[in-house]
Amino acid sequence: MKRIHPKFKIRWLAIVLVLISGLIVVTFTHFDAPMYKQTVARVVNVHNYGRTSQSDEFQNHDYQENQTLTLKVLNGQYKGKTITANNQFSGSGATDMKYHPGQQIFIHIANKNLKRSSILINGFKRDTAVVFLIWLTVMLLLVILKFSGSMALLSIVINAVLFFLAVSIDVGTSFNPFILFAILSVIFTIVTAVLIFGVSKETVVTISSTILGTAVAILIAFIVLSVTHERGMKFEMMDYVTQQRLPIYFVGCMIGSLGAIMDLSADITSSLFAVYEEDHSLSFFKLLKNGQNIGRSIMGPLINVLFLIFVAGTFPMMVLFLRNGNSWGYSFSMIMSLGIIQSLISAIGITLTVPITSLIASALCEMKVVK
Repeated sequence: MKRIHPKFKIRWLAIVLVLISGLIVVTFTHFDAPMYKQTVARVVNVHNYGRTSQSDEFQNHDYQENQTLTLKVLNGQYKGKTITANNQFSGSGATDMKYHPGQQIFIHIANKNLKRSSILINGFKRDTAVVFLIWLTVMLLLVILKFSGSMALLSIVINAVLFFLAVSIDVGTSFNPFILFAILSVIFTIVTAVLIFGVSKETVVTISSTILGTAVAILIAFIVLSVTHERGMKFEMMDYVTQQRLPIYFVGCMIGSLGAIMDLSADITSSLFAVYEEDHSLSFFKLLKNGQNIGRSIMGPLINVLFLIFVAGTFPMMVLFLRNGNSWGYSFSMIMSLGIIQSLISAIGITLTVPITSLIASALCEMKVVK
């Protein structure tokens, strides 16, 4: 069965144009200080002095050091003036930064006399680095994946716009957040599947099995948490959440597992349809068994990927808790318990997607839908 894709290709001329335009944009961001309302300065010279070692009762060792920065103002009413500012940084760099000559930083000038004590450093100007990374990502997608890469990029852009629109609706209205983001998840699934996999019956199977697998996993999680009265769930660690925490938590679980579930569903569907194209004599049960075998070989790495992403996100805070004398049990319950449950919910969704996708795809093949 052929997938229906738009009849155009990503040609090398388009890639060269993206390359040139990207270099121009990255270069422009390096000289765009006049476009900022906030004062921007370039570090001309740095003098480090006064390093002092520090340690606490838990034998954590760090140091603090002072800097005198010579800055040249790049915009605003003081453009072109050379000023001096103080900065203090630590070896850990948890809440501060060490600056180097050539970097551009945001500053606040509190007094017209431009004395050193009136200059406040607000942070590093990162637009050049961010734009460069975005441009590099786009180039790699276009060079390596060509058309598929452009569709993946387009789906990211569309989903990002839809996500920010949904967040704006959630913040500005009293609409139920779980229902809102459940609708958004369905739209995410449809947009991504159609753009990346094309318009085909395989896409229909991918969309339906992804939505069903995610929905059943969330339903099981809701039932379990309701029966257990959410015991052991440290929702107070969800910082800055002003809405009901449980719906927001389920929203995170739902959106976080969509990509892996869709990937698994698409792989199983494509493989089964390809197998059926080669041998139309295969029965429903043989196709079903093949789908489950394919799913078993894929689901393990996907579950591990989700788990490792979660570990990477909580690792710094976990180390901080342990470094400050907290026990493993307390640190785990406060920092990792919510993420572990989220990983389990995602794992349930991935596991359920294997039989769901295999059933739907095998049924369509057996019904001679695929020609």
